Amino acid sequence: MDKGAHFFRCDFQVHTPRDINWSGTKPVSDADRKTYADNFIIACRAKGLNSVAITDHHDFAFYKFIRQSAHDELDSEGQPISPLERIIVFPGLELTLSNPASCQAILLLDADFPIEQLNFILTKFSIIPNPDSEASTSPTTPIPTAVVNGLAHLHEILDSVDILKGRYIVLPNVSDGGHGSVLRRGFYEAYVTMPSVGGYIDGPIIEREGYLNKINGKDRNYGFKSIGVFQTSDNRKESFEDLGKYTTWVKWATPTAEALRQACLAKESRLSQELPELPQVYISKIDVTNSKFLGSFSFDFNQQYSALIGGRGTGKSSILEYVRWGLCDQTSLNNPEDQSDLDRRRQNLIDRTLVPFSGEVRITFSVNGIIHIVKRNSVSKEIYLKIGNNEFEQVKEEEIRRILPIQAYSQKQLSSVGVRTEELKRFIQLPIANQLNNLKFQLNDNSKKTRTSYTNFLRKLELQNEIEEFNLEIKSLNNQVENLRSQLKGISESDQEIISNKRKYDFELSLINKSKGEISNTEKKIEELNEFLKNLPDNSPQSHALQNPDLIVEINLARQMKFADIKALAKQLSDSLKAENISELSNLFEKWDGLKTAYEIQYELSKSKTTS
Repeated sequence: MDKGAHFFRCDFQVHTPRDINWSGTKPVSDADRKTYADNFIIACRAKGLNSVAITDHHDFAFYKFIRQSAHDELDSEGQPISPLERIIVFPGLELTLSNPASCQAILLLDADFPIEQLNFILTKFSIIPNPDSEASTSPTTPIPTAVVNGLAHLHEILDSVDILKGRYIVLPNVSDGGHGSVLRRGFYEAYVTMPSVGGYIDGPIIEREGYLNKINGKDRNYGFKSIGVFQTSDNRKESFEDLGKYTTWVKWATPTAEALRQACLAKESRLSQELPELPQVYISKIDVTNSKFLGSFSFDFNQQYSALIGGRGTGKSSILEYVRWGLCDQTSLNNPEDQSDLDRRRQNLIDRTLVPFSGEVRITFSVNGIIHIVKRNSVSKEIYLKIGNNEFEQVKEEEIRRILPIQAYSQKQLSSVGVRTEELKRFIQLPIANQLNNLKFQLNDNSKKTRTSYTNFLRKLELQNEIEEFNLEIKSLNNQVENLRSQLKGISESDQEIISNKRKYDFELSLINKSKGEISNTEKKIEELNEFLKNLPDNSPQSHALQNPDLIVEINLARQMKFADIKALAKQLSDSLKAENISELSNLFEKWDGLKTAYEIQYELSKSKTTS
């Protein structure tokens, strides 16, 4: 991992079985407390916590066990957890002060603070803890004002001790009112004058405008004082059900109290109550096999921000040029002389520092969680790309640029951004090149859809006009037929009735044809469904490794049984439309056909009698 700052999910108010209000067993022996500590770290890992603070009331007894368990944690294969991946445990105390009245505050120390110095802090506050052999802490009594007279005085006391100065942070309770908070009614002066730059709350931040205005420095009555706020779970249960329920993401490079203070001062970028949104496209590493000045080296880059710091001639620019060259960045200057000079200097750097040593540059970058590695050889000039778990394959420069269109500038290029149109265009467009390409594609696609929709719209208008014309024609023909029927001569009234029934039989014929069509279409769809189901479920062998093979076997078995049920139902549907199963309906159709045939004979006889 790089040495830069990263976000850590933190729960900074966690109690242990020593707490008087603990729910569960209270281990007393060292062995039992170690077992508890091991289970606690397992629970932290399961709940996705990266860091916790052990903050019993005026007591440090359990801290050493939990810190050791975090250090000794093993992974699922019995191997030690990497130091960079260990759960970070801050030592802390939950303090209750007499001034401000009953105010509660959490004192946090550096994560590597010496354990043997912790009880000295209790002595400094005139706190006499219960012996470690006892199951619980002493009843909590507020620290008298003769010892600590306010939050400012508390800081003065801590600063007076060399081993504590710069290694602690005090976080008062800043809940929205309630017992122990400095944001209770009437305590605004304590809030305004406190030296603390952060505070903690029991549970989630309340989304109430008045409260948010106070902690965000928008309330005049509270001195426009803005602070960083840490959500905490205040877990006191052996089941760990509240552990990690309310947390805060904190960004630091090293787990110190000063890092927490800096996070409070820059809370917009270093504190988050939700999972922080990090760049999904970033360069993570550079490896150079050999070079003239730097030899073989490897650097990890931070996902958010990286800076190379060093004196003149220490290789900062060379490293950046190697990154630029490895990712096939193109220069873009209007002036051909400037262009050639810049290209010449870049190529000279490669020729002088890499080629004589057969140096190869490897750049690792991530795109939406997929690792890509570009390998570029200074001698053969060949470029290879590895995507995810696939093998390296030879590619061209433009293919690398399409995947990761970087934006790199030399000093001369930066100075020309404001005066050269091409450089200014590159400066603006390159960071959003993919978005512009996507917009262009969407515009073309929408243009095609619009043209198709417009054509369909015109056709719809034509069809509507034709339907209106046909309806008028049908209306006219119907009127003509009725008129002709009324003028029939030479036939009896019974013959006239038979002829007039022709329209009714024609309408019934349309209903019969509609019913037959529905049955025929349904039969076709059921046939298509049966044909579709022939290839399901897909039982092709899987070549990928599985995390939960037994569960997947159960799922596949249940899937096969469900599809067997579906196929059986589909067969029942198909069988239900066989001739023997629709005989009743077929007989009704035949009965109507018989009536229609008899009617048509009568109709032809009646029609032959008319002179019209």
